Amino acid sequence: MTTNNSFDSNDNDQLTIGESEISIPRPIRFWLLLLFDIPSIICSLFLLFYLFINKNLRCQLVNHAMIVLLIIGLIIQSVSIPFHLSFLHIGIVQPSIPFICILWWFIDLGLYNGFTIIIAWSSIHRYLFIFHDRIFFQRKKRFLFHYLPLIILLLYILIFYTIVIIFPPCMHTFDYTLPVCNDYPCYLDNLFLGIWDSVVNSILPTFILCILSVTIFIRVHYQKRLVGLQRNQWRRERKMVIQLISSSLLYLIPNAPLNLIIFAHLCGLPDNVAVDVELYFDFLCYFAILLYPLVCLGFISELRKKTQWRRIFWFQQPQQNPTVTPK
Repeated sequence: MTTNNSFDSNDNDQLTIGESEISIPRPIRFWLLLLFDIPSIICSLFLLFYLFINKNLRCQLVNHAMIVLLIIGLIIQSVSIPFHLSFLHIGIVQPSIPFICILWWFIDLGLYNGFTIIIAWSSIHRYLFIFHDRIFFQRKKRFLFHYLPLIILLLYILIFYTIVIIFPPCMHTFDYTLPVCNDYPCYLDNLFLGIWDSVVNSILPTFILCILSVTIFIRVHYQKRLVGLQRNQWRRERKMVIQLISSSLLYLIPNAPLNLIIFAHLCGLPDNVAVDVELYFDFLCYFAILLYPLVCLGFISELRKKTQWRRIFWFQQPQQNPTVTPK
């Protein structure tokens, strides 16, 4: 996760958050991440498997953002967090080579902020789907308001972080004795790129997610009380609101305070203020990724209906009624 709040060009005054760690002992952090990471990976694979093989689930527009978020989360769970576990266990980044640090930065910074951008876009998409669903009935508008934004955002995420991390306009320095190699790519020293990354790729999407989640909740509740909704329509909208609020709260609990602190630093708050708090929220951001698949598991009602869980986990064969043939 990123706490890129330092953009001062004066190296003597610059304080990067990666220069220290939270006070929670490394063994405790190790077991916390490990105990959550294993079921999270299993759940992500399980969900993606059924979302891809089930045509009805795969074709539902509201599930496309979830699929993208699950894929991004799975990469973080299976690469970035194992790197972190290795560091917590050994005490140093191994193997201590630039490739590992660059890969770790790309996933920990780039894909996590990509997760932030996509979950913010999903709140906009959910708003349109609830209150302006007719725009998705026409093929051209469906492409314009559904597929095109998702394609553009994914391309932006990949291109931006490929340029600034893999092919940076500066020289990276790596500290193999700190988590995520100090979690400080050199582009963060660039005033424009650093502020752009924090504001556009993190603070703004978090703000959009927060505002739209509250707006959707209030509008649906007010609309139901004012004019009433048909039972099926209310059930559908309530389900989508619950999905949005659940995933939004999971993300916002650690990220909203973290982004407020980063924004305060950008506005002039001294870098040494709230450093410890920022470190704790930065660590908690991992759990937004780890818990997201478990939250999604409760979203897909069709998955629960169409898959017989006891057969999946206990390999039970369906019971067959005996047939009696006349002699």
